[in-house]
Amino acid sequence: MTPRDVELELAAYLEAAGLDLSTTSNPPTLYPGPFPTSAPPRMVCLRHTGGEGSLYLGTRRGVLSADVQVIVRGAKASYTATRGLAARCWTALHLARVPGYVDMWCEGAGPHYMGPDASDYPRFVFNLAARYSA
Repeated sequence: MTPRDVELELAAYLEAAGLDLSTTSNPPTLYPGPFPTSAPPRMVCLRHTGGEGSLYLGTRRGVLSADVQVIVRGAKASYTATRGLAARCWTALHLARVPGYVDMWCEGAGPHYMGPDASDYPRFVFNLAARYSA
């Protein structure tokens, strides 16, 4: 069984979802994995945080479950706009039919407010589980 690069694959899915997020803009607004301190205020980051054990299917294949944390950050004094972007990301990923994945679901009823970061940018977060056959 081979693990997948869920950060990169889910970032590509979000990039294609019409949310005005890009991994190739200068500077990027979508980060698969850790984001640099130079990231713009409005950005989304996807971080693989582990996952549950695999389920072996007995055919040299199994189902793996990867846990991903999605962090959405916005400009100062943009709580409502940042929450809106976080909700659109959650909606795009919850129960999404991402090619190559068995299923995907976001935890909770939507993004959770984390408070401002050290630069006073509002942040929202949600977690999702992405299962795939390997």
